[in-house]
Amino acid sequence: MDSHGGWLATPRDLVLFATRVDGFPTTPDILRADTIARMTTPSAANPNYACGWNVNRLNHWWHTGSLPGTQTILVRTSTGFCWAALTNTRQRKDDMALALDNLIWNMVRGVSRWT
Repeated sequence: MDSHGGWLATPRDLVLFATRVDGFPTTPDILRADTIARMTTPSAANPNYACGWNVNRLNHWWHTGSLPGTQTILVRTSTGFCWAALTNTRQRKDDMALALDNLIWNMVRGVSRWT
């Protein structure tokens, strides 16, 4: 199981990390721009996966995690949002990763004005 990553962090820690490698000018990145570009450029073999990140044509990046008893997601959107959600449960019959992703997206879309 050592190759599964073994991250140990709170959702806040994950968001703080992601905002330091997101490529936005808001917070200085800890990686060079060319490194971030390489890290988020999909391979020819899989146009939806880069170096550790799922990516899409909208320039959203995300990573999910799932081991027995856990389900997690970390998202960086092209519009500057970043969030992490961690649960201490997992349901294998349902697509819990998609449900968790949709839950947060619905929360973001439910806010009419961000200040």
